[in-house]
Amino acid sequence: SAYLLGSIPFAYLVARLKGVDIFATGSRRAGAANVFWHVGRYRGMLVFAGDVIKGSVAVTMAQMLGGPELIGMLAGVAAIAGHWKSVFTGFRGGDGMVVLVGVSFAYLGWYMLVGCAVGFASVLVFRRSAFRSSVGIFLGFGTMLAFNTVRGIDWSVMLGLTALAMVVITHNVLTNADHVPTAETTMQIGELLIEDTPAILSEAARLSEEAILRSRNENRKWADRREEGRHKQNAT
Repeated sequence: SAYLLGSIPFAYLVARLKGVDIFATGSRRAGAANVFWHVGRYRGMLVFAGDVIKGSVAVTMAQMLGGPELIGMLAGVAAIAGHWKSVFTGFRGGDGMVVLVGVSFAYLGWYMLVGCAVGFASVLVFRRSAFRSSVGIFLGFGTMLAFNTVRGIDWSVMLGLTALAMVVITHNVLTNADHVPTAETTMQIGELLIEDTPAILSEAARLSEEAILRSRNENRKWADRREEGRHKQNAT
């Protein structure tokens, strides 16, 4: 059930309501960040809330059944796996970062807001990077670890969440490598990326010069015709 809960594709559904295929936009991932940057800020925040809720609810439901903390942690893992490979979108999904926030919220409560604030600020600072989500989670969890050292939370929980965060970050980095533009890869779905090499710049300059010369020639021809017309008019 935790896997199915994590499989709910909020990003895909919200983007579809605006007529956007999230798997053909931006990073081509069904996540809150992709919706936020390429579909709409308000819609991105809705997806963020939905992904946090499904991660938190998955852990809370497992905790209500009783048993060791490991059961809740495994439910969180299942929710993230469902987000990665959703059965509702042909086993495509997002990076699982926000679902991880929801899983952590189930254990840490409102103390998680401190880490979220740092993580969100980091995403804004590194918004042009393909790994902005990974940077946000890394710095957010680092802050959370330092903060909860003072709070005195169970270290087995903190170690479990940290290990889960490392898995999510590793997954994000490895899968994101396919979306980082290279010299050989200049075409992406929905946009054309052109590398500013000397050859391309030289060709662009040559085309610009040709366009300027054609424009001058056209202007000269037009001026000659107008002058010729004046001479004929004076002659009559």
